[in-house]
Amino acid sequence: MSENWRSRLSGIWARPEEPPKPITFCAELRSCHPHVAFDATFQSWRPGSDQATLWTARQKITEWADQVTAQYCVTQAGNAENEINTRIANIARVQLAVSPQARAAAEAILEIDRQAAIETLRQRAELERIRFLRENVYSRPDVARSYWLYHHPDQLNAMLDLDFERIAEKFGDAEESRFLLIAKLIGDFLGRIEDSDRRYLVGQLGQFFSSYDRPDLTERLEAS
Repeated sequence: MSENWRSRLSGIWARPEEPPKPITFCAELRSCHPHVAFDATFQSWRPGSDQATLWTARQKITEWADQVTAQYCVTQAGNAENEINTRIANIARVQLAVSPQARAAAEAILEIDRQAAIETLRQRAELERIRFLRENVYSRPDVARSYWLYHHPDQLNAMLDLDFERIAEKFGDAEESRFLLIAKLIGDFLGRIEDSDRRYLVGQLGQFFSSYDRPDLTERLEAS
């Protein structure tokens, strides 16, 4: 038998080369919550010529997977596992597991976060309501009377004993109340002088507005 036929027969009867066996290793991967981790089992098909190369590849895969799982809660193990396996399908495969203790800790943290979010929304709504009452109700005596009577329709006589003007001074903005007081003083003064003096002062005030580039105020003053 010629050497050519021998090589052909040996090629036919030769056992097929076995694929490399996967390298299995385990690691603990972070989750988005401190001190709560995934338990990961990796299978890697990446060939390596020596132990140092294999160790370096294993370390890189673990570090990269850790960056992915750090964005997930342990209650989302399936999503984290799918993302990792999709991205490194040709290099390795991972299976994530979560211990009962880690799951219980994560669920407790999530419940605390939900309660904190609810409490924050409740406080924000309460502050908004207080701000609305202060700026739109209690600082305006006429509105405050209507608001009080709306909530106490059977206590009309009691409303007469309430000094809503003093309440408005307490709840109104301090700077705004100061300017309103000054405006009221000017109004009282103008109402007590002669018409000729009043016209003179109003004219002077118009010139004052114009000197500050507020002709709109001057026009409103003349039209009043």
